[in-house]
Amino acid sequence: MGVIIGIGGGRYSDGEVMPIFERIVELSGKTNPSVLFVPTAGFDDMEGDEDIFALFEKLGATVSPLLLTDKMLSYEDIEKNILSADIVYAGGGNLKFLMDTWKKTGADRAFRKAYEKGVILSGYSSGSMCWFAEGYDDCGENHEFMFIECLGLLDYCNCPHYESGYWQGFKEAVKSREYSGLALENGAAFIFDNGECSTMCGNDEGSVYLLPKEKGFVEELFV
Repeated sequence: MGVIIGIGGGRYSDGEVMPIFERIVELSGKTNPSVLFVPTAGFDDMEGDEDIFALFEKLGATVSPLLLTDKMLSYEDIEKNILSADIVYAGGGNLKFLMDTWKKTGADRAFRKAYEKGVILSGYSSGSMCWFAEGYDDCGENHEFMFIECLGLLDYCNCPHYESGYWQGFKEAVKSREYSGLALENGAAFIFDNGECSTMCGNDEGSVYLLPKEKGFVEELFV
């Protein structure tokens, strides 16, 4: 059992996702939690991520980054950083690069330990998909969609940005998968809190949909 909050997408700059950040901080149980920001999916380029820091800091959190492309980091360094955090927040970008890097560095093992320890695991887009069994991302050649094996902490095939027509191919593609689909619109979040599942949205709303395998992957609103 552990806590995972996955966000389908949305805007940081105007606080659209602020209610979700408030929930992440609340679930930590800390007044001034430590947040570890993991921008691997963005190739560790944090330009434009200032708003993520600002939102968490507005809520009393202290934020520090973990740059897993830094070849000077040992596994011991990585594990120490991850296990000492109250909250992990993974940024968006290329899911395949994220998972390849996590496996190469051993960060995948450290994140599993963090989950068992009770560290809050959260993130946005690829930073949401990474916690699930699989993610559906446009990280293939020429931005082709593909399924990526992820950490497998939750047994769903996850798709973000589901309000966009560009991502609607998930409805048909997921029918080939072993796991039920879980599709999140921008502004929507899926929350797994020690065995209890719920959803919420930011200031501009947003929904979460389940495509259950046992029902032929027919889309239904997750409530």
